[in-house]
Amino acid sequence: MKVASRPHYADHLAAIDVPDDVALVASYGDLTTVRRTNPKKRIVLMQHGIGQSYGDRNPAYPGGRDNDAVGLFLVPGEHPAERWRHAYPKARVEVVGIPLLDDLPSRIPDGKVTVAVTFHWMTSSRPNMPSMALPYWEKAVLALRDEFTVIGHGHPRAYHLPRFWAHNGIEYVGDFRAVCERADVLAFDYTSAGYLFAATGRPVVVLNSPDYSRKWDYGLRFWSAADVGTQVESPPDLAPAIRRALERRPEDVAARETALDMVYGFRSGAADRATRVIREWAA
Repeated sequence: MKVASRPHYADHLAAIDVPDDVALVASYGDLTTVRRTNPKKRIVLMQHGIGQSYGDRNPAYPGGRDNDAVGLFLVPGEHPAERWRHAYPKARVEVVGIPLLDDLPSRIPDGKVTVAVTFHWMTSSRPNMPSMALPYWEKAVLALRDEFTVIGHGHPRAYHLPRFWAHNGIEYVGDFRAVCERADVLAFDYTSAGYLFAATGRPVVVLNSPDYSRKWDYGLRFWSAADVGTQVESPPDLAPAIRRALERRPEDVAARETALDMVYGFRSGAADRATRVIREWAA
């Protein structure tokens, strides 16, 4: 049984086969649903995103509290694996990669130089948790239209972004696979879409914000794998960073690959690997 309350959760689970007595989920919310409605099911949690966490035990993030019902955690890389192992030593934790990487499309040539821009949703107002960077970058993003074709994207839960892009005359592309088909470079704040796009072999630009303090060392996007693309701190530096990203300098490609190795233990075969691990664990 697969339980996915949102389409982007379902995308993470679609290619994985599950035995009848197992419930496969990709979020804490769906875990609580299974726990309440199907208490006899054995639960597997497939980590969605890159496994980012924020130094606490919020149940929605790796190492979070109230995940005791999970018997098997499937994660994209070693960072979330370590947090789950520490929090739940009796559970099994396996690095399998992420199924979405198996079928992300390549760029379809169209004669344009297209920049995609995407932002996360405002997940929390808790101290030390980053907020959406859009207000800080808004004017600089809109100015990109003077030089590039620009398309807008957003986290599925950033409900206001389609209206924002439309209001500013920028095409909103909600399907991330379509973004991959159309964009040469992606600028992002802290959404995992930035790492997915980078894993297709294309450059990204990493949008920092004044509230992203370097004293918050949470790993991955904050900060061990932040060099997945050129990091920019100031709006006037955005267009030059886009130009640099499009140059695909060897040192930038090397930094991207190092960052991706931190995030993804495997970059292909995740669905088959997850299926094998689930069947072995459930036997």
